Amino acid sequence: MVGDDGLDGTLAARIASLEAEVIGLRKAVQTRTVIGQATGLIAAVQGCTPQQGFQLLVAMSQHHNVKLHTIALKLLDLAAELGPRQAVRAVHLPAESDGPVDGDWPGLEVVHAARRLVAAYDAVDTAADELPEVRRQLADQVTLAGQLLAEKLAEVGWLPDS
Repeated sequence: MVGDDGLDGTLAARIASLEAEVIGLRKAVQTRTVIGQATGLIAAVQGCTPQQGFQLLVAMSQHHNVKLHTIALKLLDLAAELGPRQAVRAVHLPAESDGPVDGDWPGLEVVHAARRLVAAYDAVDTAADELPEVRRQLADQVTLAGQLLAEKLAEVGWLPDS
């Protein structure tokens, strides 16, 4: 049966499916670059192979319950701010721990503060259609979350000396 646009229904469905696949592939290419950079950073800092670096990145993602692309992006952001070694140390699961991070590990509060910052950024990303005052409140939350993260990084001594 031919629709209003002159296309067969199955052809239109196939086109829609292919368009969705192209969008997914474009996103995968974008995320792959970030994940590759983070993997290389981890491999260089940890002195391991890229495959082992990727496995460590996956373990960090699972441990912190954050999407792989998101933790890779945040790791690169932290590396720009703190330097590569401190960034990997900030998000890496301690070697002596097979389970959840021990409450005595100084990076735990940094990780929680970083999660708040990620959540605040995510809220801003999804609020494009919101009223200006809502967007302003969300921007304020991002600012406060960033300040909290900076404070926690300073507390554990992971900020470079000014």
